[in-house]
Amino acid sequence: MADIIKTWPAFISAKATARMFSESVPPFHVYFFTLGRGMPKQKIDRLWFTYQGRIIGWFPVEEIIVNVGQIPVLNRLDGGESDWQIKKDAKVAICNPPCVRLKERIFMDGFRGWRYFDFQTYRGTSDARIGMR
Repeated sequence: MADIIKTWPAFISAKATARMFSESVPPFHVYFFTLGRGMPKQKIDRLWFTYQGRIIGWFPVEEIIVNVGQIPVLNRLDGGESDWQIKKDAKVAICNPPCVRLKERIFMDGFRGWRYFDFQTYRGTSDARIGMR
């Protein structure tokens, strides 16, 4: 079993990001995260996120699917229908809340797509300790 990491979009405000990744009051009962190109070849346990140069936490992954139209209409944080919907044939990680927030300050530069990730190994590297911002 493995973990993956992906970058949360920097254009989303820090306030909205904090609400989205809330441990105490998750705004959604299930989360859908697109993975871009390529389906992981291993079973994935956790989906980690980096936001503006810092690893913020992880969600437990229920399953990874290809969207063939089974994903419901996505909503915004305010409850309205989101302008952004998941396209058919997209690879999607289905995650259950809560996000487990990382209290430790561990850094990682943003990137496109996703990568396999081993937190215990990565946290010991010099890259993890040096914030680029």
